[in-house]
Amino acid sequence: MGVLSDIVQRVDLDHVEILRRGGANLGNEYFALCKCPVCGHIYLVELEVDTLYISAEDLKQRVLIFGVDFSCVACGSAFPAGPRIGTKAPESMQVTWQDLSESPWRWVTERTRGSG
Repeated sequence: MGVLSDIVQRVDLDHVEILRRGGANLGNEYFALCKCPVCGHIYLVELEVDTLYISAEDLKQRVLIFGVDFSCVACGSAFPAGPRIGTKAPESMQVTWQDLSESPWRWVTERTRGSG
């Protein structure tokens, strides 16, 4: 696994900005990031209701992922079973600061908002 400081943690996410952009789900939102282990496409995840936000530009574009197979919207690869976020997720699914700064999701943290 990469150095922990290189991985964007859920506490780094700007929840106020996510909600301002339409990320509200059912209340008590608990956000994190993951990425496709094949192509690196980044997703915002809301863990309270197991929702995957598939577009950084439009948070209304989302899918429920609890108990269903999910394929990446960018490359079509199936997401593996098991943890998709946190230290138990495969390194290939963890989002680094570099990944985030080069993605459309860079607005999701104060640190990366000005990059790109």
